[in-house]
Amino acid sequence: AINQGNISAPSPAAIAGQVTSMRAFAHPSMHLSFKPCSPQLLAYWFHWLQEEERHQQDLEENRGVSLRVQLAAAPVDAQSIVARGIKRAADKLVLPPSVGSSLMAQDAPKNGAMLFEVAASNGGKTHAGVLEFTAPEGVVLLPEKVANCLWGLPSSSSSSSDGGGTALSSVVADSGSSYIRAGSPSAAAGPAGSSSRCSGHVWVRYKRLPKGTYVRFQPELRAFHEVVGQDPELLRHVLEECLHGYCTLSAGDWVQVPYEGVQYNLRVLEVQPGPAVSVIDTDMAADVGPSIETEGYLRAQEEQEAREAERQRQLKEETERAAAEALEAEAAVQAAAAQQQAEEAARRLQIQAEKAALVSPELPADSQEPHVTLLFRLPDGARLSRRFHLHQHVQEMYDFCDSKGAGGLWPGTYRLVLQYPRQVFSPDSCATLEEVGLGAGQQLAFFLEHV
Repeated sequence: AINQGNISAPSPAAIAGQVTSMRAFAHPSMHLSFKPCSPQLLAYWFHWLQEEERHQQDLEENRGVSLRVQLAAAPVDAQSIVARGIKRAADKLVLPPSVGSSLMAQDAPKNGAMLFEVAASNGGKTHAGVLEFTAPEGVVLLPEKVANCLWGLPSSSSSSSDGGGTALSSVVADSGSSYIRAGSPSAAAGPAGSSSRCSGHVWVRYKRLPKGTYVRFQPELRAFHEVVGQDPELLRHVLEECLHGYCTLSAGDWVQVPYEGVQYNLRVLEVQPGPAVSVIDTDMAADVGPSIETEGYLRAQEEQEAREAERQRQLKEETERAAAEALEAEAAVQAAAAQQQAEEAARRLQIQAEKAALVSPELPADSQEPHVTLLFRLPDGARLSRRFHLHQHVQEMYDFCDSKGAGGLWPGTYRLVLQYPRQVFSPDSCATLEEVGLGAGQQLAFFLEHV
């Protein structure tokens, strides 16, 4: 049993030995019980299992060579490397002697150039070669290219690569393909300078990489296309000279391409046949895609067009909604008007019926009763004629006109007037026609005057 206690964690070999011994000597009829282990011990155990699995995987992939070590990162002295004229130094590490001893003990040179995966705590990862094993123990010296790949380009790189403030004059979708010889023996430029961004610890892991066959680059700024990318032969030559300074390429790497005193930053978008390759003594096909700056411009233009399209869509929707609301409002007004007209028409019919009931029957044409014949000229142009008994009241003239609709006037909104001579007959009068001065046999014309 593994007991929980205040003791230091045993070594992986000791734990493995205990478990192996238990398995070897345990009879099938025996029951082994394990007391609970501390969380720290369990975590240590699972971590060891993961490391053992990684170790076995490395041994298989690297033909019997495995090395993974955590080292403190520091910048390499780039000027001294340039002065020494070392080839392919742009991505070569300076490792401590213990690493070299471990690799030599495993006969790592049998796999050719020693290459490594370098991983930072921020998730950045790249690959590199080795320059020498002279770094202080526990330290790895990183060139600028490796630092750029792990921690990103310095913030000032964009402004120093070209004068990138001019308006975009053209968009280069793709500069085409070039066939470059990465293993040419010509001299290669060393690292451009040391990086002060190297900090913390990185994991260095021995990796056996396949030889690259294809790489696709993306310039940081459009100036690379304008200066170099217009001539396919010049592009091939510049990229070939650049790759003479490197041992490896990984998807996501940043490489610096020097031309006429200017360093152009190119990002590695893709490499084949794997995510990381060796570029030592191999032929590679290369493509250069649109720059990040151009893609940003196009993306901003597309976003602007999308915003404008969205604005137009919203404007159209608002216009259509306003038109629909206007139609609905107009329909509502028309419906209300129609309802009002229907109500008014019903009310008029009711009033006409009520007023008609108040008017005495008309005298016959041959009546001998004293009466007058009155003509009423309505506002709508219609004319009404009727015989009234002289004993009928003035109000009955109004009731008669109201019973016929009064030319569209409502009761109480008009008065009856004789024009020559002008005489107004008030509806409030209780007098009879005879009392207001009308005589038998007269024929008079009244106007309905709106008040």
